Amino acid sequence: MLSLEERINRVWYPEVRPLVADAYRCHSTGTPRAAIVATWTAVCADIIHKLYQLAEDGDGKATAITAKLDEARGKLDTEAIKIVEDLEKKILEHALELELIDGIEHRQLLRLKQDRNLCAHPSLHALGDVFAPTGDYARAHLVTALDALLVHPPTQGRKVFERYIAHVSDPSFVGNADYLVQMFAQRVKSSSWKLIVGIAAKHAMLDLPVPEDSGITASVAADRHALCLVAFAQHDREAAQKAVVKAMPAFNGLPIEQQVKVLGRLGSFEVFADALDASVCEQIGTYVERGSTLPANNASWSLAPGLTPLYSLVGVEALRGRIPALAVKFTSLHPLQQAHIIEGRPCDYFTDFLAGILTSAGSFRSAESLTKAAVIPCARLIKPDQLSPILTAWASNLECREAGGMPELAVELWERATALQSHPAWTVFVAEVQAVAASEWYEYKDLAARIGWKGAAGTA
Repeated sequence: MLSLEERINRVWYPEVRPLVADAYRCHSTGTPRAAIVATWTAVCADIIHKLYQLAEDGDGKATAITAKLDEARGKLDTEAIKIVEDLEKKILEHALELELIDGIEHRQLLRLKQDRNLCAHPSLHALGDVFAPTGDYARAHLVTALDALLVHPPTQGRKVFERYIAHVSDPSFVGNADYLVQMFAQRVKSSSWKLIVGIAAKHAMLDLPVPEDSGITASVAADRHALCLVAFAQHDREAAQKAVVKAMPAFNGLPIEQQVKVLGRLGSFEVFADALDASVCEQIGTYVERGSTLPANNASWSLAPGLTPLYSLVGVEALRGRIPALAVKFTSLHPLQQAHIIEGRPCDYFTDFLAGILTSAGSFRSAESLTKAAVIPCARLIKPDQLSPILTAWASNLECREAGGMPELAVELWERATALQSHPAWTVFVAEVQAVAASEWYEYKDLAARIGWKGAAGTA
């Protein structure tokens, strides 16, 4: 448990921290009445700071309050003092309405306010009677103020949850992780934070229905909530794990087709992959094994609906280990199908397949399509020991070597594979293609110029 001194060091606003330190010094030196008065002063200052923060964030209620307060700042006339007095009378109600505190915290701080009045206004007592709080009593007020308000950022509750739901349904939805965390995670009451993460997990995992007037389909909402859930996990992984685990029993009861759809959406999310039940992984593995593939001589890109995003999850190490059928199935696919899958989710797992995909090209156009779909997207992921086999497969296959668009694609590959631009395999590749070039166009002169190749008799 944190000590009182540690709590004081965690006071959110640096400007309020000295006021809290004053209250602590009064308590430490045996003046509990002064400690209670100073604690209330810190509470008022903290709420005012938070009202201004919420006003900057666009909260209309906070804006109206701070605008009124601005009229009184720097003035000592009767009207200004009245404005400040009115604010202090209602300050806890404002904090409750704006969800800076909850109902229980409101009652606790209201007692602090009442005791502060007894300490600061002797006229409230019966004649000859003096309010004499103990040191422990004053300390309890200080601890309550710290735990309920002073150490917390300007958080809000239900309203921010409602704003989150509205944002997901907004046509101008923003899926940027930093934005989502800033708007819906950093200044949110813990209870509302659990609601937000929980609803994100449920929609992402269960495709929950959405109101007819929301303007989006349940599938679109699920995709958006999934983006939010992944972003929230970067901020609070434990909360995301708990939300996913809580929704997992309902996910386990979904039809296999729906589970596969969700797996395509969240399969690369490590928190979700780790939470999958072994029985569900086995069931999905069986589904993968039974998934239809095309004959080896079929040049169509087509896969059964929903299989492309599912098969692409073979690139996710966590899932590849839990569902071995993914790797087996991907290996059995036609190279055209493999390239189509790689295009949708390029990752370093697929780079071992690139040489074989180029070798399989049976026409000029398929060579160009395969290169654009699979090789170029994986350019930055290719490892040094993989580059030579890829370029050898390219140079050895006439359909790759002399397709009209391949010289330009070779330059693009070199440009994207920035870590491999000085690799000797490029020189070997240019020498090979120039040795058998049917015409000047297929001598890959642009690539040769990029790597500084001057021909067999020259030097690079």
